Amino acid sequence: MKEEKTSEYMADQYLPEINEGEKMYKFYIFRPHARKSENFEYRIVTKEMLDGKLELISYNFEVINDVPHKYSITRAKEITKNKMNEIVEKVMKMTESAINELEEIDLSVFDTIEEQRKFLEKRDKENKEYFI
Repeated sequence: MKEEKTSEYMADQYLPEINEGEKMYKFYIFRPHARKSENFEYRIVTKEMLDGKLELISYNFEVINDVPHKYSITRAKEITKNKMNEIVEKVMKMTESAINELEEIDLSVFDTIEEQRKFLEKRDKENKEYFI
């Protein structure tokens, strides 16, 4: 079963590979009002590793002619949880997003990846993009 999960995660470079004992931490979705007409979002996906540090994947997301596009991917490993607040603040400035244009999905409250998956499935029955 581990091989199935690994190949499934590897198929989407915009989601981190989840190894045994790891789980997602938080998703951050910036929807700057200035780019609302472009259906633009800047997204950060974080995974909590066994040592408590985070892996971060960020990218641009846009819907063009009803087709979703992801681009400009950035990866960082070994980010501390305290550093995430600073990163979020910098991204808010970079994207010119107000606090009400940021959605934070906190998955750290769940003990297992299975609980996180169930939450995401209930949360959004149509958008399967974040299903882990």
